[in-house]
Amino acid sequence: MSLNEFKETLQRIYENAVAKDREIKSWNKVYQFVVEGVGDFYIEISNGTMKIADGKHPNPIATLSASPDVIKKIVSGELDSMKAFMSRQLKITGNVLDTVNLKKLIDLGLGKQ
Repeated sequence: MSLNEFKETLQRIYENAVAKDREIKSWNKVYQFVVEGVGDFYIEISNGTMKIADGKHPNPIATLSASPDVIKKIVSGELDSMKAFMSRQLKITGNVLDTVNLKKLIDLGLGKQ
């Protein structure tokens, strides 16, 4: 999965999740992703939309770091993000507890809730 495919998948997940839980539109959150060997990007959820941008955000809630394979498995639903974190396949710095919201968004978007 290329970085662009990953971003497109995240956008679809967001749209599916918002259709199921309108509360997500009220979020004001930024999550930074560091994908080994691929690059950095962040997702910014605010004003009812999600923006995905390359680079580093100056003030993310949390930073998630993993290999491309782990990230791909998480967004495809093959690997639970909490299991990836507990098995140290996914590293989270910053507000670890707030990443539960990101998990909720992914699970809703994938039809798991």
